[in-house]
Amino acid sequence: MARPKKTIDVALVEAAGRELAGIKDYKLSIRLQAIISMSNQPTATVSQVLGVSRQTLWKWVEKFRKQGLDGLRDRPKGHNPSILAEEQKQQVAQWLVEGKNQQGQSVHWTIALLRREVDEVFGKKIGKTPMWILVRKMGFRQKTPRPAHAKADPLEQERFKKNF
Repeated sequence: MARPKKTIDVALVEAAGRELAGIKDYKLSIRLQAIISMSNQPTATVSQVLGVSRQTLWKWVEKFRKQGLDGLRDRPKGHNPSILAEEQKQQVAQWLVEGKNQQGQSVHWTIALLRREVDEVFGKKIGKTPMWILVRKMGFRQKTPRPAHAKADPLEQERFKKNF
């Protein structure tokens, strides 16, 4: 009976995983090695060792067959590009800081007014939520008045403040 191997522990496995993640295009090398391994190992074994499904392995094989190495690379993920260019964003920020529109008129900006101004000046339509997100990313916040009770009497409140 062979003696048990104690050379591989959890810390060693975690360290190896961190090192592998640090290698540039490590996913590409794993995918290539998987394709090579499928030539002399059962697909089920390769998929179990790599922790991916058999269908994923076959997709890698087909992509490599059709597109070569570029087919195995991950495609860029992310959101849609911004509708406004950087200069246009700076112009919008300037409008918000100054409280004036393109013609120099004083404006109390709302999201709806800002959307309309962007459409008129730049010819680009922006939705309500994307405009709100843009304004928040620029560091601006919506001003809201303090709440007032519907039955509040301003004269009575003023008299109370003077006597208090």
